[in-house]
Amino acid sequence: MVDGFIDKWTEKKQQPSFISKIKDAGKQSVGLRKQISIVLQRIEVQKQKLNNAQSRFEKRDAALFQRTVKALAERDTMRANVLAGELAEIRKVEKMLMHASLALESVSLRLNTVSELGDVVTVLAPAAGVLNNIQNGMSGIFPEAGRELENIGTLLTDIVSTTHNDTGVPVNIGTASLEAEKILQEAETAAESKLKAQLPEISTTASTQERTSVET
Repeated sequence: MVDGFIDKWTEKKQQPSFISKIKDAGKQSVGLRKQISIVLQRIEVQKQKLNNAQSRFEKRDAALFQRTVKALAERDTMRANVLAGELAEIRKVEKMLMHASLALESVSLRLNTVSELGDVVTVLAPAAGVLNNIQNGMSGIFPEAGRELENIGTLLTDIVSTTHNDTGVPVNIGTASLEAEKILQEAETAAESKLKAQLPEISTTASTQERTSVET
């Protein structure tokens, strides 16, 4: 009987109390917020680098556009076509940079809403998916940013995995993927709209030049 009592007493001592569970949850929440804060700082650095790169491409865009306009005015069609082709490639890169920057902004806004461990499932998992998707596009035009975005994405995935193991909260991969796709689609639509508003079209310029030539 004595041995049985000792065994039961030992089991009770080993089981965490309700108060200790609350304390552990509090520690996990604090640790999670600290990790997310680090992620947000690293994302902010990458956003700034992408914006700086975009500014450089915008300057090249403006210079190429003016050269194309001049070629059209001089009726140098061959040269105008070559310049227009270069301009189109630059604008593809501009769109990718803006898309990535807007997606990162969206991820930052969502990460700032994380206040509890349960939020990891609905916020961090999609955010990791977005970063992993962006880094694929960045690797070809901006390798340094691509590598860092991959590292941040891996860090978020590790946080999700660790939190899942600690709390037992399931991660719905399908839902996370759909949310990540939604974020990326919203960023792409916004990027297209911004670029359309900011950048003049070569075709319009060509028509204007032709009309001007006919009138004169």
